[in-house]
Amino acid sequence: MNIKFKILWLENSLGLAIDQVNLNNYTPLTSYYFWPRSNVWEQTRFELNSKEWLAEREKIIILNKVTEILNSWQKNTKNNLSQDKYVLDFIGTP
Repeated sequence: MNIKFKILWLENSLGLAIDQVNLNNYTPLTSYYFWPRSNVWEQTRFELNSKEWLAEREKIIILNKVTEILNSWQKNTKNNLSQDKYVLDFIGTP
């Protein structure tokens, strides 16, 4: 399964949503969640667990990537390296 992480990287928050990619069609797996206003990892886990057709291995890989993204944002904002605004798209295969 191919997934796309839609990331809105801001100075004071991080927006994250996840889509499934089939050919050139995108199906949302999660809504957009914004860290630190909400617990992105927990909300993502909850939404992924509601997708019974999604393999447990794929859920774990996606959540590990969410953790990497959150940690990177926190590290970069603490070091004042973040940009004003930019959107990142990451497409990968778990």
